[in-house]
Amino acid sequence: MLFNTYFFCLFLLIISSISSDGLCKWYGIAPFCFLGNSCPDGCFKTAESNKGDGMTCWFSQKNYCCCPKRALDSLLNSILSDDKK
Repeated sequence: MLFNTYFFCLFLLIISSISSDGLCKWYGIAPFCFLGNSCPDGCFKTAESNKGDGMTCWFSQKNYCCCPKRALDSLLNSILSDDKK
């Protein structure tokens, strides 16, 4: 079980480092952070903050969402597009 956890973390780290779309990102537009702070489909919230990656929120909070499927899709698309060149 512990090996599987380490393997999964290593897998996510590799994907996020070579994918053009980052694995995790802050969502929310300051100062009205309730605008656009929902995680996209297929993503999950790992943290929330009133500051996140920049300006402070006056209303609501920013959400830090991780999207492993999106990062993997981006990586696969870049590999496949390189093969066509």
